Amino acid sequence: MRRLRTTTLCALPLLLLGLHVPAATAAPGGTTTIHVSSVSGDDSNAGSAQAPLRTLGAALEAAGDGDTIELADGDYREGELVVRKQVTIVSADGAGKATLNGADVVTDWTASGDGTWSTPHDKVRFCDVCTTDPDPARLGAAAHPEQVFIDGVEQTQVLSRDELKPGTFFVDDPQPVTLKQEGNSWGGFNAAPHRGVSYVLGSDPTGHTVEITQHSRALTLSGDGIVVDGLDVTKYSPVQRWDYADPEIGTSTGAEMVMMHGTDNTYRNATFSHSGMGTALDLSDATSATVSGNTFARNAAGGLGINTSHGVTITNNSWYDNNRGEMSLADCGAYCTIGDLKATHSENVTFSFNTFDYAGAPDRSQPGSTGGQPALWLDEGMINSTIAANYFVNTKKAIIAEVSSATTIASNIVNGAGSAIVIAGSDHTQVWNNTISHARTSIDAYEDGRTSGCNKRAGDGNCLQEESWSIEHGLSWDTTDTTLYNNIFSSETLSGPDDPWHYSPTVQFVGHADDNQGNPVWANQMVAGIDHNVYYRDKSSDVPNTTVLWTGPDKNVNAENLSDFTASPLVTTLGKEAHGLDLHGTAAENPLFVHESEQVTAWASSDLRLSEDSPARGSGTDLPAAVADLLGVSAQSPDRGALVNAAWQGDQPGTSAKDQSAAPATEQASPDDAAPAEQDSADRAETPAEQDTQPTTATDAGEAQHSDAAPGPHDLANPTTAAPSTGQGPSQVPGNNPSASSSQDPTSSPTPQAQQPHRSALDLAAWASALTPFGGMALLVYLLVKHL
Repeated sequence: MRRLRTTTLCALPLLLLGLHVPAATAAPGGTTTIHVSSVSGDDSNAGSAQAPLRTLGAALEAAGDGDTIELADGDYREGELVVRKQVTIVSADGAGKATLNGADVVTDWTASGDGTWSTPHDKVRFCDVCTTDPDPARLGAAAHPEQVFIDGVEQTQVLSRDELKPGTFFVDDPQPVTLKQEGNSWGGFNAAPHRGVSYVLGSDPTGHTVEITQHSRALTLSGDGIVVDGLDVTKYSPVQRWDYADPEIGTSTGAEMVMMHGTDNTYRNATFSHSGMGTALDLSDATSATVSGNTFARNAAGGLGINTSHGVTITNNSWYDNNRGEMSLADCGAYCTIGDLKATHSENVTFSFNTFDYAGAPDRSQPGSTGGQPALWLDEGMINSTIAANYFVNTKKAIIAEVSSATTIASNIVNGAGSAIVIAGSDHTQVWNNTISHARTSIDAYEDGRTSGCNKRAGDGNCLQEESWSIEHGLSWDTTDTTLYNNIFSSETLSGPDDPWHYSPTVQFVGHADDNQGNPVWANQMVAGIDHNVYYRDKSSDVPNTTVLWTGPDKNVNAENLSDFTASPLVTTLGKEAHGLDLHGTAAENPLFVHESEQVTAWASSDLRLSEDSPARGSGTDLPAAVADLLGVSAQSPDRGALVNAAWQGDQPGTSAKDQSAAPATEQASPDDAAPAEQDSADRAETPAEQDTQPTTATDAGEAQHSDAAPGPHDLANPTTAAPSTGQGPSQVPGNNPSASSSQDPTSSPTPQAQQPHRSALDLAAWASALTPFGGMALLVYLLVKHL
């Protein structure tokens, strides 16, 4: 209180003398709060609550280390901003109220007389050939990052005027960016002027608000100790490539809406939506960063990318309805980058209590389903990663650990998937206490021709494509020393009648020799231990559903019953599922869970906590100390299946069951969903038990082959960051109500409100300076009495 009295007393003589009170709000400790309003502000103001600045850019220029920038409710239509100082940027009126918006409202339309409307050729030019795929033409319209919105509704881009119709737009570019080498985006670009294109609409803009994206990147956080809280980011169009230099903005053209560098930076409680092509949020060369409480939704490609970043925590975020541009995931070889969350070349990253929800999409567990993208994808040299307590709904591939090392995958729930957990060329992967329901394949582990950091070898064994990070860190790129304990695999989706054995195994370990035919790795080398897992299968169907496929140099085991696997002399690894449970029945009568949906697509109705008399209760093998500490549970006699999870936030096992209700599916099926069936990571065995024929290794096209200080214990049982109340996609996590959507943008949803800083007496004194002399003096007398 003494500080408040002093502030008021100091302000009084200044006002009586007719002098200005300092504009920005002084905070304890000598820091300042700078106020910004895109509605009522002016950049000639000094940044007080009563005279705010108009743009975040001006506030960043005015701020010093330790200052806070408060953004009032509104759209901040600016971009290519760089944060170099240790500042806190908050949405003053609560999370999601302030939005960085990369689109401008455009009003200079001219009717063309043919049912179309055009702008002048003065709009920003985006690169339409700056793709990670070497041949942009393969992507079609997906290679074009431009975006148009009419009354908040996204319009569809077409590539010729002849295709225009209501709801579509065309970009007339007389001088586009071109490739230096035809069909090779990695060979460089012929730059073009920053502006010079016209937009053509197929809908009449009269009486409507039309927004056209005019910025590539929103923010670059390059300083240390930066906190961004509650600031949404939407409608920017970064390209996928990071090396196209625009004449005006340089390489800020790509490859993300927001870039985080530096140390100890945090981005939380925001929604990232409508990134036109590149990743929504990317961490590169970041240390000890935290990304929490955010939603990544309705982006053209991926949501979050991580590269060469260490000690990072990704927690309590949600993903849904991404890859709206239908980026190709087939035949893109080393250039596949599309996933909800893609991480490479990083150490000690924790992914916990996140939700990936695609309940509105077509059923990804069905044979022949080709849509969607991987949810959480570790690739090329991820070391000591932790994937724990995450919740996945109807994902193409829930978790991928590819050519990485020492990944812990624990207590996740996969509720519907093509492949639930994929392990490819990764050593020392620990898979403990996960629950998987309604997947096409629960565990898909395989070895391929890559080894020792080499993506491709010549016939003589020489490496043609080296991956330097993995080579420097000594990664083997071989699937070895996998452990698989205390997991539940339940009610798998069966193969189609045309190929009944293709997806028959619940769990499979498929070996392979390297490209130079050296160092072959088979199942007994791939797995260090497998036991105490639960296999729950419906045996009433004529379509085969086996337990474990185990490949060897001469014969394979495709165990119809778990006892066949345990008894096989071809299996020599530790455990051999001697304590595994092989249970049979329908989903409706499943004794393991409170409730498992009988209809595969009724994901939200499943409650995958263990029932009171579940045979999985207390029957697991003891947890390694590190896993128990990670999950915050006792290591002795644990349950099988998930122990803590994002789906149960606030209602973890041991408490009363939640009311469950299925939510309607809302996402539209993509054209790819009707495409021919894809080939999974291995051609399945054609007969049960032991076989002489070897399955060949063929990865999902484009996903298996990619080119190019540890945090303290993470108590996952008591996460430090509350789960966001943001929308989790069409289904919501069980027990949560779908959040209300914004009238303008369906990605908007309520999130925890940012705490508003205390308004000091200096704010009131500044306000008093705008009153009449007598009114101002009376107010100050009141303040003196109040605070003395």
